[in-house]
Amino acid sequence: MSDKRLLHLSAAEMARGIRQGQWTSEALVEAHIGRITEINPLLNAVIFPMFEEARQLAKEADRKMKSGEAPGPLHGVPITVKESIEVAGTPSTWGLASRRGQRAQEDDPSVALLKDAGAIVLGKTNVMQLLMGSESVNPLYGRTCNPWRPGERSSGGSSGGEAAVIAAGGSPLGLGTDVGGSVRTPAHYCGIHALKPTPGRVPAKKPEGIAHVVPEAASMSSIGPMARHVEDLALAMQVISTAESLSRAPIRMNANGVKGLRIAFYTSDGMLAPSPAIQRAVRDAAGVLQRYGAEVREFALPDPEIALHSFYALLSAGGAEGIEKTVGTDEIAEQIAGIRRSFGMSAGKKRIGSLILRLLGQNLAGTHLIPYMGKKSAKELQRLISQREEYRQRFLRQLERQQIDALIGPPFPVPAIPHDLSLEMSFEGAYALLYNYLGLPAGVISTTAVRPEEEAGAAGVVGKDRMAQAAAKANVRSAGLPVGVQVAGRPWREDLVLTVMECLERESSAAQDYPVGKPVRRLPAGYTIDE
Repeated sequence: MSDKRLLHLSAAEMARGIRQGQWTSEALVEAHIGRITEINPLLNAVIFPMFEEARQLAKEADRKMKSGEAPGPLHGVPITVKESIEVAGTPSTWGLASRRGQRAQEDDPSVALLKDAGAIVLGKTNVMQLLMGSESVNPLYGRTCNPWRPGERSSGGSSGGEAAVIAAGGSPLGLGTDVGGSVRTPAHYCGIHALKPTPGRVPAKKPEGIAHVVPEAASMSSIGPMARHVEDLALAMQVISTAESLSRAPIRMNANGVKGLRIAFYTSDGMLAPSPAIQRAVRDAAGVLQRYGAEVREFALPDPEIALHSFYALLSAGGAEGIEKTVGTDEIAEQIAGIRRSFGMSAGKKRIGSLILRLLGQNLAGTHLIPYMGKKSAKELQRLISQREEYRQRFLRQLERQQIDALIGPPFPVPAIPHDLSLEMSFEGAYALLYNYLGLPAGVISTTAVRPEEEAGAAGVVGKDRMAQAAAKANVRSAGLPVGVQVAGRPWREDLVLTVMECLERESSAAQDYPVGKPVRRLPAGYTIDE
């Protein structure tokens, strides 16, 4: 099989082929190193290559196969890892130059589990500085571009480098982190799949020297897999989940698929309506699931503004001081400078600023953002934690009353945004972050692409609100960009989330506008994203 054909395989297929002698780990690793070398000058996705180490590990993996040693489930398979996740011998800078010389002494537990399963790390991928934002740009490593439109569109954040390299065929499988959509938003932007597990499902090492995320907000974060195939998400979860969680809640795809499952859907959070293509993708997904035997109904999110307000309050609880302590004297991205200003607002400035914004018609920022930003006292944090648990129980009771096994909805309000649009569009609605706040597993599956008539339909009247106007900018010239659907489940039911995603993948993959593995072909001479 040619090197180019090897790039189209799933990680699971790669592992099976190695065990069956169809190809070697060395061939797979070399094919992916070649691909990264080809695309990285354009995308800037892999910012810390580990190619020579990967080559040696591939030779060793092939030697073990010849000697008859029992292979792990990912034996000899190349993978990539988000820069912020520790890999022994590499820096985890979070986009801060001062951390460049600090090398991890050991692997993060999730990485160690992947290595124990036989996976080979090709390199580490770019992030949004401090992991805060829907793009991936920082002064140390620069900007990661979207493989569909590198010169124009963002790869998403904060795991944008991981999404970009996987979408472009440089890696079949990777690890990212997600505290508010950081694996799911890039998956939606770049046209791949990703899963945010239930917090505690995947072990993680507490990062050192990071003070801008208070423990109460860090508890909403999870390490999760990213891939082009749902079977790879399931395989990765079986590998990186704790033994205790697998004993409590095994990750096995439902033998009957979605037949008999009760699935609910929604197309808007009622604050910032998604673009037409995203709403259509959700409705189409609901129809697919119904045809495959699921019982499908509409769902009304219970007061999602509560989750959104409390999420922002928790995330900003360290205030500007937390950001300054993490950053020190390092240069910061323009996006982070804006976040630091909003986190540092006094109570008086928030009240006045919020009032002025609402009077000027800037309701999204004035109502849903500014009032909740800034440093919190211990008492305020305790109140927020209590409020979170109350809302979580209320949400779960509603799922129970309606006997809902899974939810589907938008992953983000718009397709991949133009570079630096996040400076204007800092409000993203209660889509991805809702499930971090609730502590529920949630995945994004790319199913379709924006159609020309949907691009035109998204250019209607959006009013005076600048956040809504910024969102409308993302829809301009968006035809052809990938679109994802978000799937969420009850705590520890990653198995049902993956089962729903697998059904949608099976149906969508035959469609002409299925985006996975098909980034745009109009690239500079010498670059071909698909073959």
